Amino acid sequence: MQETTVKSRPIEMGCLESKNVITTDGRMIGVLTGAWMDTSNWTITSLVVELEKDVVAELNVKKPLLRTAKVTVPTSTILNVADVVQLNTDMANLGTILAQPT
Repeated sequence: MQETTVKSRPIEMGCLESKNVITTDGRMIGVLTGAWMDTSNWTITSLVVELEKDVVAELNVKKPLLRTAKVTVPTSTILNVADVVQLNTDMANLGTILAQPT
C-alpha cells in the first residue's frame, strides 16, 4: 500500500461574532473579522483584524484602495478573548510585531 503525504495549508475562517480588539494601553485597533487555521493540526495561527482608520497610519499599514485595511495578528499576542479581544502588547510594540514576516 502506498502512503500519501497530505500537505497542510492555511485556510481563512470567517468570524461568527465581531469583537473589538484592544491593546494593553486601552486603544481599540479594530474589529475581529476572522482567523487563519493550520489544517495539519487544526489550530488557529492568527486572527484577522479590520483596522480602524486612525490606526492604519499609526501602525504603518498599507491601505487598500477600495477596502478597509486588514492585518493578521499572531495568536501569541492574544491575552484574553471575552466580550473583546485583548492583546498582550501596546500600540508601540504592535507595529513591530505586525512588521515581522509570518
